[in-house]
Amino acid sequence: MSTIVVYEQGAVTPMRLLGAVGAGRQLIVILSPSEHARRMRPLFAETCVAVYDLTDADLRRRLADHKPTGILTFSEPMLRATAELAADLGLPYHELPVVDRLTSKYLQRTRLNDAGVDPTVSVRITAAEQWEPAVREVGLPAVVKPVRGVSSRNTMLIDSVAAGRERIGELLRVEGAVVVDEYLPGIDVPDPFGDYLSVESLVQRGVRTHLAITGKLRLAPPFRECGQFWPARLDRTTREGVLALTDQAIKALEVTTGILHTEIKLTPDGPRVIEVNGRVGGYIPELARYAAGIDLVDAGIRIAGGERVDVPELDLDRVCFQFTTPAPVARGVVTRVCDAAAVRAVPGVTAYHPLARPGTEVGGFGTQDLNLLEGEAADHEALAATVDLIMDRVEYGFDFGGGPTVRSARDLVYTTGSDSGRGE
Repeated sequence: MSTIVVYEQGAVTPMRLLGAVGAGRQLIVILSPSEHARRMRPLFAETCVAVYDLTDADLRRRLADHKPTGILTFSEPMLRATAELAADLGLPYHELPVVDRLTSKYLQRTRLNDAGVDPTVSVRITAAEQWEPAVREVGLPAVVKPVRGVSSRNTMLIDSVAAGRERIGELLRVEGAVVVDEYLPGIDVPDPFGDYLSVESLVQRGVRTHLAITGKLRLAPPFRECGQFWPARLDRTTREGVLALTDQAIKALEVTTGILHTEIKLTPDGPRVIEVNGRVGGYIPELARYAAGIDLVDAGIRIAGGERVDVPELDLDRVCFQFTTPAPVARGVVTRVCDAAAVRAVPGVTAYHPLARPGTEVGGFGTQDLNLLEGEAADHEALAATVDLIMDRVEYGFDFGGGPTVRSARDLVYTTGSDSGRGE
C-alpha cells in the first residue's frame, strides 16, 4: 500500500509522520516550495519510497507510476494542492468545493448560515472604505481575521470604529481580504480554563465519528492558544449540544473523508461554531497518543487508503494536558530560555519540549509557541493547580530594542493585550 502525503509545516512533525512507515506501507512525500519543506528532503529520503516537489512539471505522471492507494495532508495550506492531485489521480479526498469551504472562513460561515447551523454574522472586505459599512452590519466589538489563515495569524479584536480604521488598511495590504465577524461573548469560566473547545472527528465515507472533545486553557490575547486537555470540563447537556452542533456543521460542509478539528465557542446562548478545519488539530496527535494510545497519523493514512478505522470510546481516569507558552506580540528576540529542570520538577509535568532558543525572533498577531509541556492531573481542579505552578516556573528573557527584560508565562498569558476570550 502506498500513500501520498503532501508535506508542509503543520499539525504533524516529520518524525511523527515517518513513525507511521511500517511493514507493507510506503509513503510518497510531496514537498511544498517552502524553505522549511526543502530542508526536510534528506530526512524523508532516508525512509520514504519517493520524495517529489509540488512544482515538478511531470509530478502527476510520476505519482501515477507508483499506483498510490490514498492521498492526504496534515497541513492547512496544502489542502487545495492535495485536493487537486487527488482529482487528477482519481483518489478519494475532499472535493475542491469542500476545500474552499474548509479554507475560506467567509465561504464556510456563509454555508453554515445558509444551512441554519450557525447564525454568526460575517462580512468579507477587501478595501479600507468597506470597514464602516461592515461594522454597521456586524456590530462592535468585532473579530477581524484573514479570509484564509492559520494559527490565529493577524486575528484581532477591534472594539471601536476608530481603532479599526487605524489597523484595517495595513491588514488588507498584508492579507488582501479579511472577514469581519460578530464577536461571540463566552460563558464565565474559572482560570485557567478557556470558554471554547475543539472536537476531533473522523469521517469515513460520509460517516462521522467524534473521537474526543478537547478542553482548552484560556487564550493569551488577542487569540493565541495556550494549552488543551482531555477530557473536557463539561456537563452532559453541554457535551451533547457541542457534539450535535459539530455533526451538523461537518454535514453542512459536505465533508466525506478525513480527520477534522472543529472549534466551538461556549456562549450564554449555547455552543457556536468558530470554524471547522479540514485536518487534524495542532498537538492533537501527541495528546491522543499520550492520553489514549491512539495514533491519529496512522489513522489518517489508513482512512486515506480506504481502510476502516475504529477508535475506542475515551474513558480516562485522569486529565491529560498540554501547556504552551505564547511568545509576546511585541517584536523582539529571545535572549534567555526557561530553566527546563525547574519546569520538569512541577508535579504532574511529564515532558518538556523547547521550541525556542536564544536568538529566536518573536512577535506578531499569531500563535508562536516557545515550548510544549505535557503532563497529567487527577482531575480538573488539580490541573488548575498545576498550571498555576507552571505559570510562575516558566520564564523567558527578551530584548524588544530597549534592553533585556524577563517575563514569566503568567505575564505572557495574562498581560499581553486586552482580550481573554476567543470570539472568531
